[in-house]
Formats: sequence, structure tokens, C-alpha cells
Amino acid sequence: MSQEIFNPAAPPYLNGFNRASPSGCEDVDSAMVWPPTDGFQTLTGNQVLTNQVIVLEQEDEFVWQGFIWALSGATQSGFLYRVQDDAGNYISDGYLYCFNTPGTWANPFPQFPRVTYRRGQSIKFDIINAAPVNQGVQLIFRGLKRYRRAY
Repeated sequence: MSQEIFNPAAPPYLNGFNRASPSGCEDVDSAMVWPPTDGFQTLTGNQVLTNQVIVLEQEDEFVWQGFIWALSGATQSGFLYRVQDDAGNYISDGYLYCFNTPGTWANPFPQFPRVTYRRGQSIKFDIINAAPVNQGVQLIFRGLKRYRRAY
């Protein structure tokens, strides 16, 4: 019998990860979705999109700690992606293939050391459709919104 390692819908501290809230802050489970409208971004065969941006709100920081993706249409080929950190450096040496990072709610999403994006910054990434046909894609950046408390 296979048992889930942790519940992907629960906050990290309920899954055994230490709370990372610094003093004077409150972290709330959150997600940033691309495209920002409901649904999927349709990419034509072998289409390359560079400098895609998710703009953060001015009131809070976003601590990125997990990644989920979903495909619509042709699913035999996926997509390639690379993400920039808060300093504008790419997190990986090259593009990552989506099927190397499990992307469904049924599988635990990859958890990795947190990347903190400050207020007003943007999450920037590049994405390539690896299929020769049109397919839709949706990216979900899971993490925490960090609110500063006023005392």
C-alpha cells in the first residue's frame, strides 16, 4: 500500500516543515497562477515565450517553495521552462522539462529551498512548447504570502 508523504494542499508547517515566518511577519499559504486569467495559455507548436511575468502585489512578499503545472491538449510532449530568482538570475543552468517535475495534485509537488520575492518584484520565466502541435499550459507557483505586522 502506498501512502502519501505529505498533503500537498496543506500548509508546509502541517507537513512537518518548520515555520519560516520571521519575527513580526505572518505567512499565509498562497499560489500565483499563470496565465493570470482562468484557464490555460495555448502555445502553438514549438512556440517560445520569453520574459513572462507575474507581478506581485505591493503589500506583501511571496516566498516560492513549490511548483505545479497542468497541460491541456497534446500531453505526449510537455514543455520546457526556466525561472529567474529574486535577483534576476536563472535558478537552473538550462531549461527543465516539465515531466521531470511532477505537476498534479495527486503527486506531492516538488518542495525546494524557498525563494523570496520582495514587494513589487516580479516572477519572471521563459517557457517553450516541446510539442509540434498546439497545447495549453498552466503554471502554479505555490508558496507563502508574507504580511508584515504593525505593532
